[in-house]
Amino acid sequence: MKKILMIQPPQWYPVTPHLAVPLLSAQLKAAGFQTDIIDLNVKFFNLLLSEKNLSAADKKARRDLAELEPVYAHADHEAIIQQGTYAQKAGVLKYLSLKKFYEEYAAQIPHLIQNIEYSVRVLKEEALFYDPEALPLAKHNIRLALRLASMPFAPNEIDFDNYFVNPILNLDWKNIKAQVQDKSVNMFFDFFKGYVKTFAEKKYDIICIALTDLSQLVSVFTLTSLLKKYTDASIVVGGNYATQISADLVKFEEIFCEYIDYISIGNGEVALPALCRALSEQGDIKKVPNVIFYDKEEKQIVNTGFSCAPFKMDSVAYPDFTGYDFKEYFTPEPIFPIELSKGCYWGKCTFCDYAYGQQLYSPKAIPRIIDELRYFADTYGASKFIFVDECIPPAFYNRLASAIIEAGLHIHYYSFARLENGFTKEVLENLYQSGARLFLWGYECESLRIMKLMNKGIDAENRLEILRNAREAGIWNNGLFIFGYPTETLEEIRQTMDVILNNRDIILSCTFSNFALKKHSKLVDEIGKNGVYEYASNGEFYTVYKDKIDGVEQMERRALRRGFQFEFLEKNAHALWSVVFSDFDHLLLYLSKYGCDFVSGYRSEKRVAPEFR
Repeated sequence: MKKILMIQPPQWYPVTPHLAVPLLSAQLKAAGFQTDIIDLNVKFFNLLLSEKNLSAADKKARRDLAELEPVYAHADHEAIIQQGTYAQKAGVLKYLSLKKFYEEYAAQIPHLIQNIEYSVRVLKEEALFYDPEALPLAKHNIRLALRLASMPFAPNEIDFDNYFVNPILNLDWKNIKAQVQDKSVNMFFDFFKGYVKTFAEKKYDIICIALTDLSQLVSVFTLTSLLKKYTDASIVVGGNYATQISADLVKFEEIFCEYIDYISIGNGEVALPALCRALSEQGDIKKVPNVIFYDKEEKQIVNTGFSCAPFKMDSVAYPDFTGYDFKEYFTPEPIFPIELSKGCYWGKCTFCDYAYGQQLYSPKAIPRIIDELRYFADTYGASKFIFVDECIPPAFYNRLASAIIEAGLHIHYYSFARLENGFTKEVLENLYQSGARLFLWGYECESLRIMKLMNKGIDAENRLEILRNAREAGIWNNGLFIFGYPTETLEEIRQTMDVILNNRDIILSCTFSNFALKKHSKLVDEIGKNGVYEYASNGEFYTVYKDKIDGVEQMERRALRRGFQFEFLEKNAHALWSVVFSDFDHLLLYLSKYGCDFVSGYRSEKRVAPEFR
């Protein structure tokens, strides 16, 4: 059988291991393949956040600034950005990024470099992590350190929860390829090169790479370009984002000839073992569903067909984290991702693209989930979990909660949830008793008119009552809000802002978003209806369109959201976790240790809220 390596590449939030690689590795092992896994993402962040790396980055960035100063200091920056060559545009943006950074932070950098490894220890060591004064400061230092680590590659920048490429570029193949090949902006090249040579020595036959988010695009193609150069392995790329952009990837024969051999689309639990078996036995790849590849004989790209046929969730092997060092993650205790189901049981929200490439809703049996939780507890000592489902029906969740209690499992967990009336006071109390400590609720907006257009399928008038009951049960409520849905008026947006400000006792933290017209959402299929009358691409690999809508225009709603978020952070500057985008794992740990009352009521004399971004 073939020898397989599976890789989690940067950039992904390096606190919780991503589920994809351990899950699919387990399926391959169950099928008889020798499979290794490696999380290059978490290794990359540990490298970046070292005193040695930051010192080198500072020296390199200062040299770059000195070289660029005489070229761009007195140049017409706007004219160059509008009319210059790619090299000129990249140069002026790099210069402006470096100049701004050092004007603002030059005095702080020596202390930052000297103390960065202590800041990392704060996130990783229990005795330091649970100090609510030390943790926010450490996170602030880490964010600033990541900016410093990015400076030699400016204007590109990495953070714990995103990777930002040159803002003047469309996200199309021409520019992604340019980013991959340009070492002056590609921060992944040297890091990957050392690992790729090791992979070549181990003579893997198949190397599979997870492409689950736009933020990984540059790193994935950098990695595959090196793998194609230094190894003889078949290169397979798959994941949710690969599925989302698969129709665009097939437009470029070069991708399949020079970067990738096979793209696995849709659910990989069945397709990936079938592909690897075909490669091992020299089988007919055309008979493997959900695969895109270049047929050398026919000299064309072949798509074997896109199938979302459901498979038995209870037959899926338990995720296998063998080979992962949990001490590398930026948390004192690992939070394990578990999937309770496939698909969304509602699946009708007009703004959502989650259903694309997903099978119909199919949950695991509750006894199977209990066995899986017990397996994680026994194998890894796990007690903290994120249920990575899009949403879980309240009746199912209630039965699961009762089963967890009956099984005597002492765990804490969080998940997304819909504000459905089935989440009664009694159900929420049962969930708390089973270990639920945090729910991410899709509140979206206050306007009942807009909620109807969104087709959320809930009783929107009862949402605050559900949040109140959850809070009384001891559960932290994080509200997810969207500003500027098509036809939404300024008055309706302000209604949403008011409901947030007036209900801080039950809406304990918020995640703010601008309305985004997603490429595979139902709204795109209904242009001319529901307030969307025109859209354009930002580049084929964006999954969000530039839109023109009836209502608040794209730039205006962005400004509204940013203004409100800034004011909200200032009003809650001394509170922990008032605005949350990715930091739910750390919040879960604090809620597990201190409880909802302590965390929500904590007020520091210093500013502990995250900086506005």
